[in-house]
Amino acid sequence: MGMPENQQSGMNIAPDGTIYEILEDGTIKRIGKVSPDGSFEPFGGAKEGIREKNGIIYRVIDGKEVKIGRILPNGEIESTTQRNRNEAEIAKSKVEIVKTVSILIAFVTVVYALVYVFNQQKSNDSNSNENSVQEAAAEVEKAKQEADAKVRAVQADADAKVKAAQAEADAKVKAAQADAKAKLKAAKKTESGGGTRIGSLYWSKRSRNEMNWNAAVKYCQNLNEGGYSDWRLPNIDELRTTIKNCSKTETGGECKVSEKNGCLSWKECGNGRKEDSCNCEYRQNNGGYYSKLGDDDKVWLWSSSVRSDNSGGAWYVNFNYGDVGYGSKTSSSGVRCVR
Repeated sequence: MGMPENQQSGMNIAPDGTIYEILEDGTIKRIGKVSPDGSFEPFGGAKEGIREKNGIIYRVIDGKEVKIGRILPNGEIESTTQRNRNEAEIAKSKVEIVKTVSILIAFVTVVYALVYVFNQQKSNDSNSNENSVQEAAAEVEKAKQEADAKVRAVQADADAKVKAAQAEADAKVKAAQADAKAKLKAAKKTESGGGTRIGSLYWSKRSRNEMNWNAAVKYCQNLNEGGYSDWRLPNIDELRTTIKNCSKTETGGECKVSEKNGCLSWKECGNGRKEDSCNCEYRQNNGGYYSKLGDDDKVWLWSSSVRSDNSGGAWYVNFNYGDVGYGSKTSSSGVRCVR
């Protein structure tokens, strides 16, 4: 698979039909591929935010389609940035043609005047006086000066139009690049959500160190990850959504522990012994068997939910049993924040 030749920012196409988008920072991103019949196939489908309709390539940002290029009749790709440059070059070429034509007109005018004088001199007999020759020479000089003035005026006007067209094209290119860069940054931020998504919630990376409950609350309040700072310690209902392969403790399971339902002590829950309904069998070295986020059997995670019968204790999830339980706030456990 070849890389595109003469790379420039914007859309590029490689010899094998692969389409690349080269960002301002030099990053090369594969977008899709054009088949020999001219059809376009985005990599990863619509989930990657790229789609094609009627030969136009769009990036989908916040549900809106932003045109970033098009497929030409010959199967080549033209980005919006390239098109702005092409339009500027066409405008410049048109002005150059006007300049050339104006110069030719001025030149023909001078030649016509010289031929006219020559014919006048030839038709006069040898007795034509010197005044007639001087008058004819003056007419030629006058015609030449007028032609020179027209040429200079045309050149000045053409130069001004070229300069204005180039400035306008440069401004459009810069504006398009800045807009595309901002939208791409916003799209990446939106796609990442600042963490790993489960349902409607985004989860941060697990803390490197274990900590007590009060430190865990402050850790999430001060966390800035993925461009977001609105993280918090999850309650026990939210933490249970990360459990898998344990029907008892997954959301909606027979384990009744829930802040939403007001069940934050064994007495309130009516469970009796917690082993009856709030854990599954022990799995050593389970490699994240009970965790949707890949947390293994050595990981316990704090929730923000405090025991209703003892404010010194808080609820947690333990992934060696898929267990929902509680411990002293002074104990140390891992932390994943939520937003």
